[in-house]
Amino acid sequence: MKLLLSLILFMTVVETNATLPIAHRGASAYAPENTISAIRKAIELKVKHIEIDVHMTKDEQVVAIHDSTIDRTSNGEGEVNSHTLADLKKLDFGSWFSSEYAGEEIPTLREVLELTGKKSTVIIELKEGNSKYPSIEEKIVALVRELDLAENVILKSFDYKLLNNFEKLAPEIERLYCTFGGMSWITLDNWLRFKDIFEGANFQYLQVHRFFITKGLVQRAHSKGIKLVVWDVHDKASMEAYKEVGFDFIESNNPDLVLELSKK
Repeated sequence: MKLLLSLILFMTVVETNATLPIAHRGASAYAPENTISAIRKAIELKVKHIEIDVHMTKDEQVVAIHDSTIDRTSNGEGEVNSHTLADLKKLDFGSWFSSEYAGEEIPTLREVLELTGKKSTVIIELKEGNSKYPSIEEKIVALVRELDLAENVILKSFDYKLLNNFEKLAPEIERLYCTFGGMSWITLDNWLRFKDIFEGANFQYLQVHRFFITKGLVQRAHSKGIKLVVWDVHDKASMEAYKEVGFDFIESNNPDLVLELSKK
């Protein structure tokens, strides 16, 4: 019995300490980013956490796409919010990646969440909130609640104000704050905010760019009950190094490589 208890404890520690993958824009090394194909591929790879980006159309439909324009990932052009959903559905969002994905449609957030359901955790990143897309924050919360997926969604942003609003709208949905961190080349203000980032933190996850990771940051976060995510890591050697730092998650275009590490 004592041996059995020791084995269970050991297995629990191993599981707790595993560095898990987040499929960046779906499994985007294998299929066009932010598409149903990329999300299906992540599910096929048995990756539980899937990150997507969202914007809103002219007719106020929330869609999965990284950029605020459609130029880079489709055969169309212009701002997402200058097109209706019907117009966007006529465009090709796959051929830029590979002819295998010709005719791939832009998915709505509803389509993504109905596909992933309760078997996945979807991290929804907003680069622009209500200030650009009126009521997008409320629409996302309403949809998550309608589908009963509050425990299967994490709301993500670089914008503190946006996360603060989500905390008020839906305190039951976890939040992720993403930052370059450290001595950012963007602004001194960003560095000063990062310095005291855990004071009154309104998020459960912190995502930091690989350039600014330290074991000290991991320890500080864990002491506050906050999980750490490192991003922009796509090769095995880097993944091995960052795993040793003690991050909880590695967000990658190649999430299957992270999964391989977690099983070692």
